[in-house]
Amino acid sequence: MPRKTARRLKGKSVARGRHSLSKFTAAGLLVLLTYAWIRLAIPVHPLGSPHPQVPRLQAYWLRARLGRNIEVLTSGQGRNIKMEDFFVEPGESASAVSQRLAARNIVPDARLLRDYLVYKGLDSQIEAGFFQFHPTMTTLDVATALTDAIPSEVRFHMWAGWRLEQAADALSQHPHLAVDRNTFLALGARALPLPGDYSVLSTLPADATLEGLLYPGGYVLAPRATAPEVLSMMLSAFDRESKSLSRLANSRNLSLHQFITLASIVQRETMRDSEAPLIAGVFLNRLALGMPLAADPTVQYALATSTDWWPHISIDPRLVQHPYNTYLRSGLPPGPIASPSPSTLESVGNPAPTEFLYFRAACDGSGRHNFSRTYREHLLWECEP
Repeated sequence: MPRKTARRLKGKSVARGRHSLSKFTAAGLLVLLTYAWIRLAIPVHPLGSPHPQVPRLQAYWLRARLGRNIEVLTSGQGRNIKMEDFFVEPGESASAVSQRLAARNIVPDARLLRDYLVYKGLDSQIEAGFFQFHPTMTTLDVATALTDAIPSEVRFHMWAGWRLEQAADALSQHPHLAVDRNTFLALGARALPLPGDYSVLSTLPADATLEGLLYPGGYVLAPRATAPEVLSMMLSAFDRESKSLSRLANSRNLSLHQFITLASIVQRETMRDSEAPLIAGVFLNRLALGMPLAADPTVQYALATSTDWWPHISIDPRLVQHPYNTYLRSGLPPGPIASPSPSTLESVGNPAPTEFLYFRAACDGSGRHNFSRTYREHLLWECEP
């Protein structure tokens, strides 16, 4: 090859190499600068990691924009205490939802909300339905909330055997209700005026609480229902049954309050519904003879704590000084200890005819009881340690 041609080719190769090197250097520098900018300018917390299905480059740019506006994203509007109602239509896009939320001043910036929804992969998880937003909620809070719509109706079950505090705990912890625990308990203690007028209240002693009057069963409540609203529904349900219950109470020579009190004890003693009429019969026999009821649940009621409403009795129950302790006091305690079920109320009104005066839980863990006519027979059923 002629020397001039070789030099020309060599010159071209060098030029191409320098050009490629400059392109590589520029691209690498751009990547390094972008990476440094992202690492320095964008805090990972509280944005967290992007959704794995978001393309990496898109995630970088979204995080860059969101990171520069982190104060906006983590601040609530907070101008008042009123909850804002909001409804998402079926099929509504993340952009449309974001724009409407910003127009309502629920979030400060529609684009930031939309970007965060995309960044976290929440844009495809927005649920259609009803929402309520508090002014203290941040844009990040609102984005998360959009994935869990409040149902148009809230279902709650009041379980038989619950005491007031258990109902208050369950209601106040329900995510779609607005029941304040302290308000519920104050209403239950009749320390606050009750909403509405209920005939059953006229049958109570002046110092009686609403223990035992929260009628068990399923309730359909409005979203964000409050303590007065929920309690009103439960008392109304009891009121609807109060006339028939009063007749049953009269048939046992008991006031309605006494009748409910006895039924609440039977409720807590009964593990098998089929035994409730027999257990009721035993207690009615003991009342008729002036014998103490000696019911363990009344001692549990006395010993209860906020971490265990029905504690195991590990001491001699006769050592527990409390007005509800039916080992120490004859007759019924001052009031109910829980809410009895409709079937238990019926069992007290129509007890099984029996001469039994004692019962003890069987030792096989089945929940059934062994019944006795005499204390000597009763002792024979004691379980071995």
